[in-house]
Amino acid sequence: MPDQPRVIALVATRFRADLLRRLLHSLASQTIRPLAAVVCDNGPDIATAEAAKQSSLPCELLSPGKNLGFGGGLASAGRHALEKFPALTHFLLVDDDAVLASQDLEKLLTSAREHSAGCVAPFLIDAAGKLQEVPEPVSWPLARAFRAAGQDLQKARSLTPKGYPLAWCIGPCLLVDQGTWLRAGPPRSDMLAFGDDVEFSLRLSAASPAWAEPSVTVTHAPPSTSHLPLSTDNAHYKKFGMLLQNLAFTCVASPRPRHLPLYLPGNVRRFLRTFGSNPANLLEVSRRLLLGFFGRPAGSAL
Repeated sequence: MPDQPRVIALVATRFRADLLRRLLHSLASQTIRPLAAVVCDNGPDIATAEAAKQSSLPCELLSPGKNLGFGGGLASAGRHALEKFPALTHFLLVDDDAVLASQDLEKLLTSAREHSAGCVAPFLIDAAGKLQEVPEPVSWPLARAFRAAGQDLQKARSLTPKGYPLAWCIGPCLLVDQGTWLRAGPPRSDMLAFGDDVEFSLRLSAASPAWAEPSVTVTHAPPSTSHLPLSTDNAHYKKFGMLLQNLAFTCVASPRPRHLPLYLPGNVRRFLRTFGSNPANLLEVSRRLLLGFFGRPAGSAL
């Protein structure tokens, strides 16, 4: 059929073969199955290569030999997909720690068609079924209502059961049509992680109508890091700093940042509550914000 969607899944992963296997199994079980997955192995990692090889879903494995980050990995996977599958209609961007129910892709495609949307994002839930994240709405009052709903999935859904125009979203799952991808450009290769998904989805929503679909709840189940003491975890400290820098960059660089600047003060307060309001941390916050505001995203490796 000429109107049959042809979807290619894009995944960037690094040393998380078990999670990748789980994701690929969920993609292979879709009622409308992707034609293939293009997996960028940011390791490289023998176990990752084996997971891709053993999947019942056809996989194209890219091994750049270094960590390109999420943005760079997805950009590389997207370029490969366009070369190998030029007739593709959609990209499905998925994190390796996401799990899709069998009808999720079909529902996302239906939503994209019904709302003439260039990209569609689902609600995210945790492994226990609690609401984890909703796509950020264009409407600021609706965004505040979602914050008040907390982790109550049913309450959040009741606010707008048929969906709503989205401004941006985080990256565990996002359906994008080929035309919107080409107009917006791929994810940035100079953003290693932490805020790169927000920047990319803002470009997508500026390039074409973007929609949030409450009927689809994708499980985002990363490995637990609850054992780490946040105030002394150097990796977490650097990740949070990179997030601040990338959000500041996106506020000034995005073609349509919407109300993203309103979230910067809250993120700064959260950083200082987590790590302490001492002079060194105040200096780190200032440094990160200034770098972002002056047009430099955080792209260095951890």
